[in-house]
Amino acid sequence: MGKLFVILFCLVGILFLTYRVEACDYCILSQGISPLETIRGKGIRVTERYTVLKSVYKGSDKLDTHGAKEEYWTTEFTGFYGISENIMLLAVVPLRKTKLDGHLHVHEDGDVEVESDKGDEFGLGDIALLGRYTFFKTHTIDTTTTIAAIVGVKFPTGKTDGKTGDGANFLDAHLQLGTGSTDFLLGLSLSHAIGRFSMAANLLGSINTEGDVGDKKHQFGNTLNYDLTARYRVYPGKISPLGQQLFLALGVNGEIRGKEKEDGIELTNSGGHTIYISPGIQVVVSPHWVFELSYSHPVYHNLNGIQLGEDYKISGGVTYLFKK
Repeated sequence: MGKLFVILFCLVGILFLTYRVEACDYCILSQGISPLETIRGKGIRVTERYTVLKSVYKGSDKLDTHGAKEEYWTTEFTGFYGISENIMLLAVVPLRKTKLDGHLHVHEDGDVEVESDKGDEFGLGDIALLGRYTFFKTHTIDTTTTIAAIVGVKFPTGKTDGKTGDGANFLDAHLQLGTGSTDFLLGLSLSHAIGRFSMAANLLGSINTEGDVGDKKHQFGNTLNYDLTARYRVYPGKISPLGQQLFLALGVNGEIRGKEKEDGIELTNSGGHTIYISPGIQVVVSPHWVFELSYSHPVYHNLNGIQLGEDYKISGGVTYLFKK
């Protein structure tokens, strides 16, 4: 198994070096494939995510490629501290890079064209502070079930005045480093493990307020992110508290986003629902390290109006758990 762990570590390392995230990254609770099992006590987690959008959708129909492309990278640093057995505090600090290569413009009559705008931004995103309370926990000889609630606030610490490469126009709100608004987060996580198999379900909702983006007032629609992930311990057959562990995971996750507003006017070509299938791998090197790598492929788009939709996402993470 030694060579396997070295290979997996290198894969995650390569993902980090490519410096990769996602537009309006509301999935800031990226605590891993099995958050309630691996994130406890106190520690630091570093997550890398990359998302590319270059496909155009009208509702659920994929239109001909028009040449527009957006890319989103995020390096997310999460510090977590358990102040008691059931209460944990988390601080999430993201570094973001966004890139535009051709802007998709939809005219009022529905005609679509790609403008030659280019631009990119890099820097601090919106910082979030959260609390998690585990209000239900039960153990038997073979099973463990845990349910936790999450509340938090995301602050407008990211810049919102980024411009296109020629300096002529402000970048679209999605391509800014921050949202310009103070938003409120509510979530719920459930984990159930039996033997070598476990299931995790997570919900994260964001209630968004209005903020200044460029020279306009912008309000992102309220969002709901969800996932259901199955995880199987491939190695070892029998659990050892201080031994290495290898898990394979397969999840279904999705994003539901409400329509956005600009200067109080609702934007027709905004919001919608996307569903992904997400295979992944997780390595636990006890007692301190957890490594993860996953890929999300969209299998369903239902976007309002005409919009760019995600083509794929890649995510990798490393968690270090401090001694108790």
